[in-house]
Amino acid sequence: MNVVIEKKHILQAVDWSRFSFEEWCRQLGAWINGDNETMVRIVKTMPTKRITQKQREQLLAMYMNDENLKDRLCVRRKGTCCELDSNEARAIQRLFLDIQLIEDEILQEWISSVWSHHVLGNSLRDIAASCEIPVNQVRQDLKCGLAFIKCRYSHFSFETFNKTT
Repeated sequence: MNVVIEKKHILQAVDWSRFSFEEWCRQLGAWINGDNETMVRIVKTMPTKRITQKQREQLLAMYMNDENLKDRLCVRRKGTCCELDSNEARAIQRLFLDIQLIEDEILQEWISSVWSHHVLGNSLRDIAASCEIPVNQVRQDLKCGLAFIKCRYSHFSFETFNKTT
């Protein structure tokens, strides 16, 4: 019961109008990248394509032991300066975790694309190469994932769906 109350308080305490959804995701990525302990907790719970806990831990161990690995969040052309506090970061992560509980394989692929592109900062081309699918399919998955999130959490604004003239 306390967990449910705490979850509601965290989600309600955040001023969601501060950023667009995509910017919230980029902010979460910057927050994750700034603290290794945080990264350990987040990587274990991030949307994935159905891998086991042991596989997640092996991936995390490889990530943390590779001295030559440069995180894309560190080397992106356009850096994101983290402006989130821990409660805001936990709130946006909570949204992803809630969606992850939905048992729909296609939806999970869409959300995985959103996570990979907007939170981790991977390019569409990199995502397509890692999943062995065309870039246009990744672009479509992103739009579908964002459309699902927009329907479920209508209080967010979305850069993707803003009309430009």
